[in-house]
Amino acid sequence: MSSTVSELFEKHTFLSNAGTETYLVFQQGFDLPEFCAFHIHEDQSAWNELEEKQLFPTLDTAAKSGYGLLLDLLVWRAQPDFLAKLNRDQSELDMINKRAVDMTRSTLDRWRKRSGITKDTFPVLIAADLGPKGDGYKVEGDGMTPGAASDYHQPQIDSLVSAGIDVLTALTMTSVEESIGIMNAAKAHTLPIIISPTVETNGFLPDDTPLGQFIEKVDQATDSAPLFYMVNCAHPEHLLPSLDEAHEKNETWLSRFKGFRANASTKSHEELDNSTDLDRGDVDQLASLLAGMKSKYGLKVIGGCCGTDHDHIAAIASAASVGD
Repeated sequence: MSSTVSELFEKHTFLSNAGTETYLVFQQGFDLPEFCAFHIHEDQSAWNELEEKQLFPTLDTAAKSGYGLLLDLLVWRAQPDFLAKLNRDQSELDMINKRAVDMTRSTLDRWRKRSGITKDTFPVLIAADLGPKGDGYKVEGDGMTPGAASDYHQPQIDSLVSAGIDVLTALTMTSVEESIGIMNAAKAHTLPIIISPTVETNGFLPDDTPLGQFIEKVDQATDSAPLFYMVNCAHPEHLLPSLDEAHEKNETWLSRFKGFRANASTKSHEELDNSTDLDRGDVDQLASLLAGMKSKYGLKVIGGCCGTDHDHIAAIASAASVGD
């Protein structure tokens, strides 16, 4: 499907999964050591529960509302450093990523068989969700050079591509350099990649780069290789001032920004890191803000991140009709 992904985004707007990691921990009660969501693929009973309570309802919502769907693989941390932290052998990398692809495709196939809805009327993209080498809320140490980042992420990218995916989504990126490295590592496969940094409450990345500068620097270093850019793991209130200012100044980078996966909570990253309870936020307000953002900025992807579940996705789909 990779040759038609850009065409699909021209023709369709896509919903995304909700914040599956926080759903698993706080609502399903499933333990995620090191916040590694790929553990769910190793427990068939837990996967079946997630499938019935979250994945199938999200597929239903997207199909009925006229959206496509970006279906995550939950491999954000299926990478070398986190395998080491879990005392797992690096030789498991390919198996973990391939199992994620196989199980997710099987879920999609079961849903299509049950619903009778084909890919001709409802596009679903298997999206390999890559994450940063370290913490998703801060830059580790002195950060990474593009070359080091490319070398680090290449094995996971290679294993995901060989397992059969439709698009790469680099989520919760924290720095310019690592994002460039991931993009360079993905170039060899000519597979579409979406780059999605996170931003703090001031609209800047954790490495203190303004969003517009981040997009411009990554585009300049990679010959505008990303399909487009998103932001994830932040609340709309954290991002909107930056978008509105760019709109008023007619800044060109805004045309490259095409998606937002929102946190439910208005809390800062630091506050969320220190939270022991789930903050689901104001579901209707979040949906309303995303609907307005989609309408004003022509977003092609909208959906949820930390603290969101299917209720949030359903509200977003209802508030932000495809034709707006």
